[in-house]
Amino acid sequence: MRIFGVDYQFLSCGNVFTRGLERAASVLGIEYTHAGWDAPDLEQQVVAFHPDLLFVVHGRRFCQRFPNFGFAKRSVWQRSAIWLLDEPYEVDDTAGFSNRFDHVFVNDPATLSRHPRSLYLPVCYDPGVHHPGNGHKGHRVGFIGGPNPQRARVLGALARANLLSYVVGGEWDDEAITQRCLAINIAPAMTARLYSETMIVVNVFREQHHFNSQRIAATSMNPRIYEALACGALVVSEYRDEVARYLPYLPTFRTPTECVDVIQGLLMDRIAANMIRIRCAETLSHDTYADRLRTVVETVQAAAVPA
Repeated sequence: MRIFGVDYQFLSCGNVFTRGLERAASVLGIEYTHAGWDAPDLEQQVVAFHPDLLFVVHGRRFCQRFPNFGFAKRSVWQRSAIWLLDEPYEVDDTAGFSNRFDHVFVNDPATLSRHPRSLYLPVCYDPGVHHPGNGHKGHRVGFIGGPNPQRARVLGALARANLLSYVVGGEWDDEAITQRCLAINIAPAMTARLYSETMIVVNVFREQHHFNSQRIAATSMNPRIYEALACGALVVSEYRDEVARYLPYLPTFRTPTECVDVIQGLLMDRIAANMIRIRCAETLSHDTYADRLRTVVETVQAAAVPA
């Protein structure tokens, strides 16, 4: 299968998806090329490559630029697919353009009913970037991500309990957090390095719903869980249904006070903490971009075979 990937650079994680899919195609032996949605000659590149599958990541900007796929004639590619990565927070918007694709993959099963021909495709990690370091843990507790009120409450409580080593992302209104802020943003490789040097990575989920009038609740895990565990850190996460179902032994919390208590207990019993970390990492060991791209290919190929 020849695949042309249309990339999107995310504000927080940069080109993680771009590089992850590129590496995955190499692992799977797939003929793959890609370009950003804003590449001036995107149309010409797609036409010249003549892919079996046009695979669009995120998709909003691409669909705004090409409302009807502009250059998209069925003779240019056999099938099209999109991987929506901001569900359910932006579902009212994504539901307006997802029906233009032959296959829709969503990062959260909560919105499957809002998209035709859709399938749940969780996020994952890139083994080429996310892997354990030399074992040195120079930081006890860290967080990488932008601010929101719940994150501020949790991280502020950790900071005042003298448990928080660093944060990356900002700006924060809480001075206790700001004092521990290393940078506003860092490259994906540096994120992975920090994770590998941290004993416990805190995960607090996204909070703001930009386009979700029905207030559909998010249920799925985010990339931070996959990536930090792959880098050798233990994740302590805000509770979510998928965490409880897929990683029932992952330490979770519902309130800032509970987060402080959980982390204090893990720091006091590092042998138990490490055993939990190993078990969680083993569970997610096959959740890579290669696994996700394989699912995409198998889904598209199965749909192409007559019943």
